[in-house]
Amino acid sequence: MWSKFTRILGTFPRKTRPLIETCLVGLVAGLSAVAFQTGIEKLNRLIFTPGHWHGTAFFLMGTLGIILGVALFSGILLVKLCPEAAGSGIPQLKLSFWKDFGHSPPHIVFVKFIAGVVGIGGGLSLGREGPSAQIGGNLGSTIAGLLGVSKQGKRAAVAAGAAAALAAAFNAPLAGVAF
Repeated sequence: MWSKFTRILGTFPRKTRPLIETCLVGLVAGLSAVAFQTGIEKLNRLIFTPGHWHGTAFFLMGTLGIILGVALFSGILLVKLCPEAAGSGIPQLKLSFWKDFGHSPPHIVFVKFIAGVVGIGGGLSLGREGPSAQIGGNLGSTIAGLLGVSKQGKRAAVAAGAAAALAAAFNAPLAGVAF
């Protein structure tokens, strides 16, 4: 699929290609941030719907159990599968931007997405903006790699992906442009 897309992209004038690539990265990163937020909301609603809880003591003990289980699951997932996905996401994204020219492994996206949805949706007090930016930036890096962009040329894709994801997470498109 990507080889066909890159062939089609090659038919466009040289100055037009980066614009199309940036639009593709922005679209995918923005959709990932929307999917991330939707997953968080659905899991939160599923777990913490008031009809599930009968009595204050059951609610308190159940909530404590869920939060401990979610923290344990997310911690094991991050430690065993992908330590690069731990943390808020912004420092990790900045590190890959400056140290590795924007290159980051694609598996970070999946682990960060699952751990973030389970952690935040399960009641941990975390924000969705940092993980959204890391997911969007990593998707930008992955898409740039699939389109044949060199390792040194991935910085723009990472910045575009992170900006699109932040714009979608905050529901503020002009903030993404400013970012």
